[in-house]
Amino acid sequence: MGGVCYLDTVARRCWALEQVAVEDVWGIGRQYAQKLYTAGITTAAGLAGCSEAFARKHLGGVVGARLVRELQGYPCQGLAPSEDGTLSRRSLCCSRTFGKPLSAFPDVAGAVSAFVSRAAEKLRRQGDAAHTMTVFISKSRYGLEPPPYSCSCIFTLPVATNDTVELVRFARAALKKLWQPGMRYTKAGVILDGLEPAGQTQLTLFEAAPVSEKRIRLMAELDALNRRFGKGTVKLAATVLAPGQQVAPWEGQAQWRTPQYTTRLEDLLLVG
Repeated sequence: MGGVCYLDTVARRCWALEQVAVEDVWGIGRQYAQKLYTAGITTAAGLAGCSEAFARKHLGGVVGARLVRELQGYPCQGLAPSEDGTLSRRSLCCSRTFGKPLSAFPDVAGAVSAFVSRAAEKLRRQGDAAHTMTVFISKSRYGLEPPPYSCSCIFTLPVATNDTVELVRFARAALKKLWQPGMRYTKAGVILDGLEPAGQTQLTLFEAAPVSEKRIRLMAELDALNRRFGKGTVKLAATVLAPGQQVAPWEGQAQWRTPQYTTRLEDLLLVG
């Protein structure tokens, strides 16, 4: 081909698929390849000619159907570049296992608020707003607390937003519904779904106007300060540590980690 592969026609695309063995298609492993060879399908072109019913039955359900559709030329991932060139996500999740079990509501609420703040920052970075929020908290499966070990609450927001203040307010309301006094929680997280372009959100019948310009500028300044001076430099009061706390109780245990563990051999921990 002289160093150039230009698949500008259906005939050329079919020819290119004929040159690719079915086991070389991304997502087709050894076992799937054996099934396809048994069915007489040996190339990517043959796989592209399969029916959706065949793909669902023999290639893992909807994943196999999407794979075949992709080979037929239909994009199924729904990913689009954001303003900074990265791929936009269809949902955002931020969750952590705590450094130690937490039983105080302010500590878990601070963790959830911190996770929402991180997710909202990512949401603004890709230029989207979220219409649905899921908040979940989990207990240890190996502790003394009875099941269920995890519970969640799903909120449909009145208007899609990427405003950290609004998202934290709804997240704390969800956490109050989930909270059980006396329990020891080991993990929490937030999932933002129903993403849509910011500034094009669907208003409710009684919504007077979208988010004020003042609040939009506030979020933009918040992100700019954190990019300039470091992540978490400016944050909501809900995530600020209590007096006397040096490390957030929801952060992982890293007291033995050297700040230069990838560049200084002398900083590695020695075990005698």
